[in-house]
Amino acid sequence: MNVIWGKKAKYSYFDELDFILKKWNQQEVDKFIILVNEFIKTLEEGVLKGKVSSRTDMRSYVISEQTTVFFDINEQTKTIELLLFWNNAKNPKTLKKLLKKV
Repeated sequence: MNVIWGKKAKYSYFDELDFILKKWNQQEVDKFIILVNEFIKTLEEGVLKGKVSSRTDMRSYVISEQTTVFFDINEQTKTIELLLFWNNAKNPKTLKKLLKKV
């Protein structure tokens, strides 16, 4: 599978890195980067982890205790698009609005 980064995924990933750095330290940022890279590697290998939405085909996977990634799979093109990285402490109503725009 080919994993691509959507625009919101890129922005939200870097926002999450900034948040981790401000709240903790560079070591925690490095750990998070490793978690994300390992997750992407499993997706590329065709191991599809995560929960599937009951209303859409969108999937979500908890990368760390504080962060969930949302992604979509296109079986025809064998492509997985990362859609959004979400800090689980944020307001869920905001998440719903963001996911509608993805």
